[in-house]
Amino acid sequence: MNDKKIRPGRYPAAIATSLLFLLLVLAGCQKVIDLKLNNASGKYVIEGNVTDLAGPYTVTIGQTGSVTSEYSFNGVSQAAVVIRDNAGNSETLQEKSPGVYQTAVLSGVEGRTYYLSISLGGQRFTSSSVMPYRVNLDSIYVASVMNFDKSVRAVVPVFKDPPETGNSYRINQTIDGVLDKTLYYENDDFINGRTNSMALLRPDPDSTLHTGDRVDIEMQCIDPAVYQYWFSLDESSLGNNNSNLPANPVTNIQGGALGYFSAHTSQTKTLVVK
Repeated sequence: MNDKKIRPGRYPAAIATSLLFLLLVLAGCQKVIDLKLNNASGKYVIEGNVTDLAGPYTVTIGQTGSVTSEYSFNGVSQAAVVIRDNAGNSETLQEKSPGVYQTAVLSGVEGRTYYLSISLGGQRFTSSSVMPYRVNLDSIYVASVMNFDKSVRAVVPVFKDPPETGNSYRINQTIDGVLDKTLYYENDDFINGRTNSMALLRPDPDSTLHTGDRVDIEMQCIDPAVYQYWFSLDESSLGNNNSNLPANPVTNIQGGALGYFSAHTSQTKTLVVK
C-alpha cells in the first residue's frame, strides 16, 4: 500500500440526520441531503443549479409538510420559472415532471451573473448567483490520515487557491456509485493562495476507502452566498446555532422560500483505490 501520508485536515462536514429531506437534481442525478428545518410546514423548497457544463440546467420546486413526518419530494407544478443572465440571455424553463423544470438552450459562462425568477400561486421568488471563474482541480489521490484515533484511507483533492480572496468551494464525493452525504465545503479564509491538502474525511471513524473502490470527486467553485447556505446547513445539522431548536439554512432566495440557487463551475475526476 503506497498511500501518501499527510497532516490530517478536515473540511467542515456533517451528515444531517433530521426528519426532512431535500431532493437535489443536478445534471440528471438525484442527490439527497438530510436537513433539519424549524417549523417549515407549507414552505416552498427551491433548488436551482446553473453550471459551466452543457445543460440542461434544473430548478426543482417542492413543498414541505409537517416537520413531524418524514419528507418526500412533493413536486409543485404550474410555476413560471425564468433564468436570465447579465449578458441579455433569458429562458423560460419547461416542466419535465412534477416540480422539475429544465432549460433547453441557456449556457452557463464563468463570470456571469444569473438571475432566477419564479411566479407561483400569487407569490414571487427571486435569486441571483455569480458564477466564479474556475479554479482547476489538478488531481486527486488517496492518503492515509488519522480520523479521530484511527488511520483511514481518504481522497485528497489537489487544487491551488488563487491569491485573490473570496474563493469558495463545494465538493461531492461518490463511492461506488453512492453519493457520500457528508457536506464538504471550504472558502479561502485559511488556504488563500495555497494548495489544498485536506482529505475528505467522513464523520464515522470507521469510514475508510477499500481497494477496488471507485471514487468520483466533483469540485464546484461557488459564490460566497451559496457557501453560506452549505455552511449554515451543516451548522443546523450539528445543532451549532446556540438554540435548542433546529434552524433553517441561510437561503439566497428572496420571497420566503427555502433552498438555494447556485451558478457554479463543475469538474470531476475519478480514481480506483489500489
